[in-house]
Amino acid sequence: MTDLLLDIHQLKVGFHSAKGTVQAVRGVDLQVKRGETLAIVGESGCGKSTLAKALIRQNQAPFTPQKTCIEGRAQLFAGKNHDLINASSSQMRNIRARHIAMISQDALSGLNPVLSIGYQVGEAFACNHPELSRTARNNKIFSILDEVGLPEPENMARRFPHQLSGGQRQRVMIAMAVARQPDLIIADEPTTALDVSVQARILKLLKAEQQKTGAAIIFITHDLGVVARIADRVAVMYAGQIVETATVRDFLLAPRHPYTAGLLASVPGHKSDYPRLTGYAPEPRSVTTGCAFRPRCLRACDNCTIMPPATGQSSHYVYCWNTVQ
Repeated sequence: MTDLLLDIHQLKVGFHSAKGTVQAVRGVDLQVKRGETLAIVGESGCGKSTLAKALIRQNQAPFTPQKTCIEGRAQLFAGKNHDLINASSSQMRNIRARHIAMISQDALSGLNPVLSIGYQVGEAFACNHPELSRTARNNKIFSILDEVGLPEPENMARRFPHQLSGGQRQRVMIAMAVARQPDLIIADEPTTALDVSVQARILKLLKAEQQKTGAAIIFITHDLGVVARIADRVAVMYAGQIVETATVRDFLLAPRHPYTAGLLASVPGHKSDYPRLTGYAPEPRSVTTGCAFRPRCLRACDNCTIMPPATGQSSHYVYCWNTVQ
């Protein structure tokens, strides 16, 4: 049996508007293996969250009134081959319930405001353990709430989302994701609202769950310190495209794309001979043909008006005509 869990090929996401279609994700190719953690990094607005939501169709109706077009291929090999792009609504509900768990950046939008925390975490347990008695399920609810660092789990289970802080709601989302024991966990900035001690506890919990179940994790973050601690591989995203994919060691020590090198150089305390990034990432409407990083790149050349092909090996490939190394 292959170790491949998720295969993404030329995935595109466009949002329709009165002024035409805005292409937020522009032909992403990615693969994720069972048991590995892939971090996706890049500046705000580069399409990281849009890509993640497309995998569970959360940026389409009924989740959003905005008209969206998702093209390309995204296949999940969990039990059978699940076509994430063309699956029916009922098939996607089953995939979201059993195979893919999403930890949203905005925890309040991911929780039902009229249901208690205990009820919602209990629903997550029921996905894979419907045979549990009420007492056994309550014990599991209290245990998982304690594991994610929520005080007084029994009291916490009786509360509603509006009665919790932002950090507490984020921990509830993480508890719900872990409780379902999915094949793939998509974590979109899951530790942003948490202090350092709780952040370390959550990362440890995610890694322990991964070792126990063999789940893969797609971890979206701006914190490159977290990337160094949790990731096996890193995909760097810019203007809706993946520009470099590497092992976490090569990403930190031997970046090849000028954007990756500039991104790392911009991190306080990171030792780099490459200049820091200047300027701003383009709006999706203003992305030009060829390499989108060209207007900000110190190594831009005439070839950059044409989109470069992927070069390198499977463990480290880059889309660039004039690489750093």
